[in-house]
Amino acid sequence: MYARFPVYICIVKQLKRNIMKKFIKLSLLIGVLLISGSAVARDVDFSLSFNTVTNKSINFNISNSKNVSLYFYDDSKDEIFSEVISKNNTAEKSYNLDKLENGNYYLVAESDNRIEKYKITVKENIVNVDKAPISAITKPEYTVTKNVVKLQMSDVVGDVKVSVYDTANNTYYSKSNVAKDGMIDLTFDLNPQNPETYIINVEKDGDSFSRMISLK
Repeated sequence: MYARFPVYICIVKQLKRNIMKKFIKLSLLIGVLLISGSAVARDVDFSLSFNTVTNKSINFNISNSKNVSLYFYDDSKDEIFSEVISKNNTAEKSYNLDKLENGNYYLVAESDNRIEKYKITVKENIVNVDKAPISAITKPEYTVTKNVVKLQMSDVVGDVKVSVYDTANNTYYSKSNVAKDGMIDLTFDLNPQNPETYIINVEKDGDSFSRMISLK
């Protein structure tokens, strides 16, 4: 009877080793899935690329294009046309610029998180496009905990002007902040004894983003 006991121990050990191997494989698989999921989560914003530019037309693709808004306006910031893309994957767009007068124009692509601006020049029936954006901005993110507001912006080049004021136009903060390692990270302790509603305005490269904060 006792001679079989070591055999039983060996079988149990082998079973444990097999279980551990399966557990390690499962853990690795879960790790890969989590890493892949994180990578996908970070790569959800749109990407715009120009294809062909002719004398009076432009053609471009937008990946991850769902709910991306497109605006086309002139040097005086008068909007010429706009549209919202509803496709979820890649959208191809062609714009005929035949009726435009000589001058500078701008194509703006905007999602919930990002804005890119491209310069287009029309001169003597020739269209030139700066295929790299002249401005690319990741919109500010806000975290509100009671009366403390945290503002963060990433991928920032240069400085950003941030202002805090109330609905009566009383200014509590107004300053140009230089990005550190591409980040703007500010914290505001808003006093609920003053107004119940504050407005935080962020200005960058001629674009302005406002967020209303209610402390009710």
